[in-house]
Amino acid sequence: MNYSNCVKLLNNKYELMRIASAYVEDCRRLSNEELKASLLKTQGQYTSYENISKKLDELKLHANPTVRTIVPIFLQNYLLDEDDYTSTCKATEEAITKYEQSVIDLSNDADYKTMPRDFALFKFILDKAWEHENNISSDEKNLIEQIRIYLNITEKDQNMLEAKSGRYPTNGNGLHSRSDIDEVRKILQQSGILFYIKNSENVPCDIIPEEIAVQLRKYYGIEIKNYGYAQLLEYLFKIKNKQYFIDLINKHNVQQGQFKIELPKSPTIDVIKSAVFDTIKPSNLLGGYSPRDGMDATELSKWCGNIGLTVSGKKPELIQRLLQYYDSLRKIEISNEDERAKYYEVYHELAFRDLAFLRKNDIIDKDLNCEHYFEKATNYLFEVLLKNKPLLLTGNEHPDGKLSYFDKYVLWDNKSKETPVNLKDHIDQFSRYIRISDKPVAIFLVIAPAFTESSVKECVNYALSNDTQICLITADELKEVAETWHKTHPDESFNLGYFKQNGRFNKTIVTY
Repeated sequence: MNYSNCVKLLNNKYELMRIASAYVEDCRRLSNEELKASLLKTQGQYTSYENISKKLDELKLHANPTVRTIVPIFLQNYLLDEDDYTSTCKATEEAITKYEQSVIDLSNDADYKTMPRDFALFKFILDKAWEHENNISSDEKNLIEQIRIYLNITEKDQNMLEAKSGRYPTNGNGLHSRSDIDEVRKILQQSGILFYIKNSENVPCDIIPEEIAVQLRKYYGIEIKNYGYAQLLEYLFKIKNKQYFIDLINKHNVQQGQFKIELPKSPTIDVIKSAVFDTIKPSNLLGGYSPRDGMDATELSKWCGNIGLTVSGKKPELIQRLLQYYDSLRKIEISNEDERAKYYEVYHELAFRDLAFLRKNDIIDKDLNCEHYFEKATNYLFEVLLKNKPLLLTGNEHPDGKLSYFDKYVLWDNKSKETPVNLKDHIDQFSRYIRISDKPVAIFLVIAPAFTESSVKECVNYALSNDTQICLITADELKEVAETWHKTHPDESFNLGYFKQNGRFNKTIVTY
């Protein structure tokens, strides 16, 4: 979500003042609307790389060690890796404590006697620093940071060494509490980096506006999210042999300022994958470390073609195109007990509002459930069968669903009805959704049991003065496409471009 939309969704006076305090003068005297106007006026200061990097440098050396520890986990290791840079506050807190526990587990598994000499030296320095008042000062933290970089030791390895001495994440290896994390949340808000909003279900969420996230990723050196990198890596291992990756690791190790990768004499594929994922940047994985390294333009062009991207361009352009594609992939995590699967099984009946059937089979207990469950089933269809995860919906006025489509959106709305849907009855509502969207809407899908003949003409009339395609698709057609795709391409995401049809959906153009 972009910066201006995040500001518009801020309604709590204290949250507004906390964020405004970063760059807005006399914010305590301003009303909510005045605070929002000031935040929009000072957007350039909030999204400036210079300002953001300065704030992060200050937080890195914060007097409170809790802040120094939690901030990089909160931002670098978690929220910047989440879809839309958004997470419920509860999920954020669980993720931070889970990360801290994973570092403790790693330290317990590590054998101190077999550690590299530099690790042993660095651990000695850390232990000596901790001896003074059982704490590390800001000045000591700064010096330790410089030594860590000089010795080519990662931040996670430093945390592991501290945990080995019982100093991470707190003294005695105690995990941080929810109140600790909430305190850091407020500090990040006061720094103008983190926003706090409630989603359409009134659940509090942590969110980083897109323009700020771009600068944070630059600061932390993040090219693509972990999920996308994992998918990119899987594909590359299918088309390249083991030696390609070993050669790349060897070239990586001779680069100045890079953390070296130490492999066993006969490394397994899993060991190589893990080493590459943890250390080598995706751009280097594809393009190597010199113009003659990595994949050539022909290979990259063919890869682009295989996933529906433009195939023309020079090597750097092709690499950037692939990185953008894989960065846009969304994590699909489905529970075996996903309740939406139950609603999907009666998709036809929900669309046609067969209330007698739905009540008889204990699907609904009141009529209002029908429309709500139709929406949930559609959500399931896109996420599980078509491998396109729906985006977070915010505010009180929005369509039933939203999907990423390159730099645009695909919106959809469900219409559960006993009779054919007449688009003219709903076009003002849909037009409003399109108009208030924070990104251009390429396609607006209307999902219903059937449509009137005049609805197609309404699509044509709308297209005469708008760029958005309105595609009318029946629930049965969408279900058929989803199930056929899932059967033939179980691990691939469906190209939403197939829905770029103005008027009634033509299923025959879909290639499986």
